[in-house]
Amino acid sequence: MLIVVYFLGRNHATIATQESQPVQIPQELLNNINALQNKLDLSEQNTRLLASALDKIKARQIAPVANYYVTAPTIEKAADVIQQQIKDNDPTLPPAALEKTDKTVVAPITKDLTGNTLPTDQQKVDVYKIDLRKDHRIKIGATIVDSKAYAAVGYEQGRFEAVAHADGKNVKGGTVMWNAIEW
Repeated sequence: MLIVVYFLGRNHATIATQESQPVQIPQELLNNINALQNKLDLSEQNTRLLASALDKIKARQIAPVANYYVTAPTIEKAADVIQQQIKDNDPTLPPAALEKTDKTVVAPITKDLTGNTLPTDQQKVDVYKIDLRKDHRIKIGATIVDSKAYAAVGYEQGRFEAVAHADGKNVKGGTVMWNAIEW
């Protein structure tokens, strides 16, 4: 049973590494919830949270953590350079850009809030570091029943949780739970 948990964790780590690679998204898609959900492979709930945060950024309720300047012939090339620097963990980037998160979005910004093209000297590349709500969890622990200890391995998704209890070789029982109240 612990071998299964090991391989599930190893597979999850590989997927998490792939998903944490920076993704370049055109400015027009930042306002399209369905496109964001598909491009970033997000749950509906995480997409709504991301859209809310992007709205706060656009309204300047959230200030940038850092500013960084890149010389490039076009804003798209600048976005390519920054995306590659993040992939390579380039130490010349501000620490905030290298912070490990679930998703990293690199977005060249060429238009203002009304849709008019910005002058070249006002165009920029935004980098969004996104930590998502974790919808899946693997849990490990121990259970003691009648003075006998059992290894416990569980899986949780949303409000549902299932736990298997084993004595090292054989599954001796299980538990299924449902979160009735959340806050």
